Amino acid sequence: MNKWEVFSGILSNNASFNPDFYNWNRVKIRYCDGASFSGDAKFYNGTSLLYFRGQRIWQAIILDLLPKGLGNAKKAMLSGCSAGGLATFLHCDNFTSYLPKNASVKCLSDAGFFLDERDIALNHTMRSFYEDLITLQGVEPNLNQNCTSTLYYPHLCFFPQYALPYIETPFFILNSAYDVYQFHHILVPPSSDPRRHWDHCKLNVTACDASQLNILQG
Repeated sequence: MNKWEVFSGILSNNASFNPDFYNWNRVKIRYCDGASFSGDAKFYNGTSLLYFRGQRIWQAIILDLLPKGLGNAKKAMLSGCSAGGLATFLHCDNFTSYLPKNASVKCLSDAGFFLDERDIALNHTMRSFYEDLITLQGVEPNLNQNCTSTLYYPHLCFFPQYALPYIETPFFILNSAYDVYQFHHILVPPSSDPRRHWDHCKLNVTACDASQLNILQG
C-alpha cells in the first residue's frame, strides 16, 4: 500500500480540472474490510480467528474527523468508487446524521450500483455471493433498517437498487452502461459460461455478436 496518495479527479486541488471542489477539505478512506465498511463479526476458520470490523472502522474515522472540522461543515459530500461507491449507498444517511442539521449534504456513487440480476445461466450468482459475505461479516444489522424491515429477504438491502428508495439524503449515481466488473462477475461469471463462448466479448465489447449485445443491452 502506498504511503502517499495522489489526489486526482474530484479530489484534485487543481481549479482548472476540478473547479467545484478544488478548495474543499478532502479525506480519502482506504478500503480494507471487504464489505464496504459494513461488517462487524468474528469468524473462526479452523486455524485462525478472523475479525471483520468495517462498520467500526467507518465509525472511528468519522468520529475522528468531527472535531477536526467535519462537525462544523456547512457543505459536505460523501463519495466513493466501486466498493467505495457501494459504501456510499450503505452509509449516506449515517454520514448525514453526524453533521449539523443546516449542513448541505450530498452523496455520490461512482461505479457502485451493483445489480441483483440473474446471470446468463439464469442463476443468482451475485446474490449468493453477497448473501455469503453478509453472513460471514455480520452485515445485516448495519443495513438500512427501513429497508430490511420491508423486504422479505433483508440481506437484499446490500444491493443499491433495494437500498436507494430508503436513502433520504440527495444522491447522485454515476455508472457505466458496460461496467466491466458487473459484466464479468454478475452477468457472465465464469460459472455461467463453462464453454467460454463469451471470452472474446468480455475482452472487447466490439467483438460481441448481435445476440450478446442484445443481452448486454437488456
